[in-house]
Amino acid sequence: MKRLFPLLLALITACAALTAPANAQTTSTACGGTSQPRCQITTPTDQATTDQTKSWTDNIAAWNTSSQSQVSVASNRFYWSFIPNIPTAACVNPMIDSPNGTGAVMMDVCSSFNTFQTFINGVLAFFCLLGCVQQIRAALAVN
Repeated sequence: MKRLFPLLLALITACAALTAPANAQTTSTACGGTSQPRCQITTPTDQATTDQTKSWTDNIAAWNTSSQSQVSVASNRFYWSFIPNIPTAACVNPMIDSPNGTGAVMMDVCSSFNTFQTFINGVLAFFCLLGCVQQIRAALAVN
């Protein structure tokens, strides 16, 4: 009972503070209501703080640029494929003499050859994997 009385008194005081009349606010601090302007928080700024913030922002931008330049790597240095690339001779498009004798015509066979080479590499990789699986199965099947 002794604890209930001070608790009740504190609760009544808090409710009274929450139900303060609206006209108690001054016009300069009344904000955020339906017919009132938006609430804004303005802080006094000094030139030293502004300069320090600009310096930090510039340093962060410089670090980001430096990091990006170290991260960006030429994409042609990596071959992103699960199919192994079997080294072969470089493809050179052949020059064929024109039948009417007016000059030579370059045949474009390398684009088709590169597609065929990728296909053959895939077939070889498949059979290599199949052979590995067969050897593992044979090793496990030994009695």
